[in-house]
Amino acid sequence: MAALARAINFLALFAVSVILLFVLYWQLVRGELPGSLAMLQRIALIGIGLGFLLNVRFGSSESHFGVVIVSAAAGLAVAARQLLAYAAASGVALGPAMFEWHFYTWALVGFFAAVALGGLLLFVEGQFVEGLRDTRPSGAAQAAGWLFVLVALAHAVSALLQCGFEACLGDPTGYELLRR
Repeated sequence: MAALARAINFLALFAVSVILLFVLYWQLVRGELPGSLAMLQRIALIGIGLGFLLNVRFGSSESHFGVVIVSAAAGLAVAARQLLAYAAASGVALGPAMFEWHFYTWALVGFFAAVALGGLLLFVEGQFVEGLRDTRPSGAAQAAGWLFVLVALAHAVSALLQCGFEACLGDPTGYELLRR
């Protein structure tokens, strides 16, 4: 069971990295700048990835799953708030859509799935027998970890360029730091 839990943690970390790469592509290539709520959702997604990264690097721990679940719950709250705000605004949805769902709807489903996955993985008891370890993960797990770190740093740089050293605008019009 521990090997299955390690594989699921690796796949979840890789999936988070792919999602972060996708939204970064959408931002840079398609010109869809994230608003303040989308930025909060990205921070929550990075928190989820951090929890899975800790599991991949140091072994499964209840506290690592706590990082996943708390981050996903925060992201779920932000995505629900965004969905309800747009529903209340005369049903006019804002932002890009993919497969007829807007990104905040996908985020709501994804954060719910992350809460469920983190909770279900807590029931795989065999993974906690090993305890925390300081051994090198497999080459693929290391690559997934570095991919996540690089994508998270790219999002941090993007947020800095977009917002500068001030609070981010709700409806961004460009990269503030590049305008100065």
